[in-house]
Amino acid sequence: MAKDFQLTVLSAERQLYTGAAEALTIATEMGEITVMADHLPLVANLQPGELMICKVGDQTDWLFVGGGVLEFGENNQCRVLADVAERVEEIDEKRAEEARARAKKILEEAKSEPEVAAAQASLMRAMARLRIAEKNKKFRGRR
Repeated sequence: MAKDFQLTVLSAERQLYTGAAEALTIATEMGEITVMADHLPLVANLQPGELMICKVGDQTDWLFVGGGVLEFGENNQCRVLADVAERVEEIDEKRAEEARARAKKILEEAKSEPEVAAAQASLMRAMARLRIAEKNKKFRGRR
């Protein structure tokens, strides 16, 4: 039996998860990482992307995280403080696809670096939402 740790996932609006987890995989500025019980203390900046929680009992939850910070501290306590976060079932694929199209159009027409940076960030968020929604459909179809 794998050892677990305590995980809390918070956004500015709400608490999305609190409880035991066997593993957490998340996109950081250093790349995708997985933390498990007894991980060394860690603080990492998050990139927009997938947050995968492997819960005790062979259950997996996916969330979209739009950035933020991960802290793994002593006593097997882990916190994700997300700028924006959504459960996979809350992702509006049509809205995400529209956001992706808008961001691509803005990128094509952008005239300044701030416009390009904002459009790239928007594009990253939209594409991450779409990837997570698609992955969840495939995973749920196998169960």
